[in-house]
Amino acid sequence: MNGTDLGLDYGRMLDLLGIEAQLLTAATHDAHPDAPVWSASGRTLGQTIRHLGDLCEDALCWLGSAEVERPWQLPERPELREVTSRFAVRLAGLLAEFGSRPPHDPCPTWWPEQHEVRFWLRRMLHATTVHRVDVQTAAGVARTEIEADVAADGVDEVLRAWFGYRLQALGITASRACSVGVHVTGRNWLVTADQRGTAVVGSDDVAATTPDAVVGGDAAAVYLWMWGRLPNRAVEISGDPDAVAQLWGLLQLATR
Repeated sequence: MNGTDLGLDYGRMLDLLGIEAQLLTAATHDAHPDAPVWSASGRTLGQTIRHLGDLCEDALCWLGSAEVERPWQLPERPELREVTSRFAVRLAGLLAEFGSRPPHDPCPTWWPEQHEVRFWLRRMLHATTVHRVDVQTAAGVARTEIEADVAADGVDEVLRAWFGYRLQALGITASRACSVGVHVTGRNWLVTADQRGTAVVGSDDVAATTPDAVVGGDAAAVYLWMWGRLPNRAVEISGDPDAVAQLWGLLQLATR
C-alpha cells in the first residue's frame, strides 16, 4: 500500500477512541496510582494517566481548540481521581472536536506526510490504546483484545511516523546498516536503517528482498512489542538478532 496509513474508517476510529477511553477509566477503579506499569515507559499507573491527559491537551492545542487556552493545572502529587477526571474531560473535548470536523480538514501536525485532522484522531487512538493496555496491566485487569486491523494500522503508524520520521527529526541514526522485514496477516513492511537515516516501505513480498531479519506474528502482539509493551517471546523472530535488537532500540528512542 502506498498511502500514509491503512485507511481505518474515520467514524470507526472515533468510536474506538471513545471505547478505549472507557476501558482505561474502568480499569482505574480500585487501582493504586503507584502501581508500576510493566513496559518501556517506566511510569506508574497514575503517571500514565497524567501523561495521556497531557497528550490530549497537546492534541487540542494542535487542533486550535479554545478549550485549552489555559492548561489544566494539577498539584505535584495529585490523587488518581484528579488525573482521571482531567483525562476524561480532555478526551471528551477531543471527541467533540473530531466529531465536528471532516477527516481531511487542514490542521497542523508534526508529521510532514499528513496535515489533516485525521492524523490527530489516528494518533490519539493509538496513544490511548497503548496506555489503556498499560493501565489494565498495572491494575491487574484482564487486557482487552485489540482488533487485528487496528493493530496493523498501529504498526504502520509507529513504523512510518515514528521510526521513519521522528528518529531523523531527533537526529538519531543507527549504529550499523541493517534491514528488517515486519509482517502481520495481510501486511508487510521493509525497514532499513544505517548511519544516514531510516526508511520504511510497504512491500507485497518482503521475503523477496532478503532482509537481515524478520519480525512477525499476531498483529496485536507485534504492535505492542514495537511500543515496548511485550517481550521478544511474544513475536516471531528469525534472522539476525542484532538487527531486531537495533530496530527495537531505535523504536524506543523514537517513541519515548
